[in-house]
Order: sequence, then structure tokens, then C-alpha cells
Amino acid sequence: MNQLILASHGGLAAGARDTLSMVLGDVPNVHVVSLARDDKEPITNDVRAIMEGFAPDDAVYVCTDMLGSSVNNSMVELMHEDDRLTVISGMNMPLILSLAIAPEPVRGSELAALIREARAGMVNVGVAEEDPAEAAASAPKRRRRPVAADRGPAKIVLVRLDYRLLHGQVVFSWTNAVGAQRIIVVDNAAANDEVKKGALKLAKPAGVLLNVFTVERALKKMKKLNTLGENVMFIFGNVRELLEFCQSYPFPEVNFGAAANHDGASPVGGKDSSVFLDAAERADAQKLLDLGVKIYEQQTPTQARTDISAF
Repeated sequence: MNQLILASHGGLAAGARDTLSMVLGDVPNVHVVSLARDDKEPITNDVRAIMEGFAPDDAVYVCTDMLGSSVNNSMVELMHEDDRLTVISGMNMPLILSLAIAPEPVRGSELAALIREARAGMVNVGVAEEDPAEAAASAPKRRRRPVAADRGPAKIVLVRLDYRLLHGQVVFSWTNAVGAQRIIVVDNAAANDEVKKGALKLAKPAGVLLNVFTVERALKKMKKLNTLGENVMFIFGNVRELLEFCQSYPFPEVNFGAAANHDGASPVGGKDSSVFLDAAERADAQKLLDLGVKIYEQQTPTQARTDISAF
């Protein structure tokens, strides 16, 4: 049997299943997992729990909201645990409708054709056919990486704390907003995990360079980085490793974008903040302030910035 899991941030997945049920009636093989702002448990736990009810020979398709999102990155990691899983990013109704009613597993060229058909359903219905030259001209432009003659010290355009590392808000919002040409993820766990590194490389924006380093290796690379003349964005996965780095190489300011909710943690920053810190993390953040690092909470470039002067 084919099992379909719709995975998204917020209510997108539940809404998609509701639409499916209006078209098909009862859809017992379609399941939903959603990631909320204040969730304490990884979304992968929900998927594992759902899969416990599947037969060993079931084919399992996980459709996520978008490539590069934290949900998609988590599903890619889970895919390496269970070979029944096929993860497809960028769900739309034609795709999930076809998968929901498929009588047999859909793989290889057949699945590729299904994805092409789903993409073909995305059209500007007011225009008979989009001019390829016009489409290319309107595509977002990324800043050119400097040639050798332009090289000099790196310009650090953003330093962000985000437990999700490289995901939708970073890929689609911050990278363009600050004109990043290179992203350096500093996270000891990710740097030592080939599966996590693979998921991050899959999520990286086109035309932007990516490095995934431990704190120790990132510090060793700073001298070389300051010869490349690039716009660089740093992303740290946790406060402790951010502090460790800043004790050797302090940044002028740090964006606290997201820190996972967990036992003993409470929100920090402005309204609807996604930054949850416990007592130990607050103590480390205070040490950053004591080093002279300015800290502000801001989830996306369009949201208000909340400066933080004490923890």
C-alpha cells in the first residue's frame, strides 16, 4: 500500500489533506505532521510514530512544504534511517492527489514524470505562454562574487543564532536581504554528521557557497576567509558554541533568530519570538553581552528588530 505523509510548517499540510478529502472522500492513507513555533519535540518523532502503524512493505512518500525548509531537512535525515521513505519537497495539489490515488508504488522515471506534471500545473493563467527571455530577466539576481582583483577582507553581513541552521527563512529571506555570497554554518554536531551536512548542502541557495564547520575549524579558517573579499553570513546552532567562537573572535552584533523550545526554556525578545532559552543559555548569552556583542531578536528581515541589553 502507498502511504502519504504531508509535512509542513503551520497548517498547510492539514489544509491540503482537507482539500484531498473533499475531492476523494475518506483518505486513510494520507497523514499529516506539522511544525509549530513552540514545539518542543522534533517533527521526526511524529513521523516515526505514524510509521509504526504501517506495514513493512508499504511505500511511504513524505511531501514537504518547500526545499530548504527545516521540515524538509528533518525529513531528509529521516530518509537515511528507513529505505521505505521517499521525500519530495514543494508539495502541490496535483502531486499529492496523484500519489494519494496511485494503486502501486511510484518510483524512478514514473515519479519523475509525475513531478514534472505537477510543476506544469503552475502557470500564469492570464498569459498564454510565458516568454523564456522575460522569465529569465525577472528572475532574482544574486550579487556577483568578487573576482581576484576585488578580493580583500570578508564583509560579515549577518551572524545568526538558529537551531534549524539552513532553512527557508535563511534561504529565501536573509540570504537575499543581506546579499550573502557565502554561508558558514558553525555547529559541531552538524559538522561531524555526514547526513546532516548532506541535507544542508541540498538546502543551500543556488549560487551561494556553503561551509559547515566545527567551532575549532571555523576559527582556524578566519584568516583565509579574510582574504576572499566575500559577503559572508554565519549561522550558529546554539548559544554555547556561539559564545565559544566569540571568546576568540567576537562579532559586533548577533541576530537571535530561533532557538528551540524545551523544558525550562522561556521566550526571549519581541512578540511571537521563536527564541527560547533556559537558564544556562541565558547565562551564556549574558556573557556575549559582557564581551561587547550586541544582541537583537529578529526572525525575518521584514519583522521588527528587538534589541536585547540583558538576560
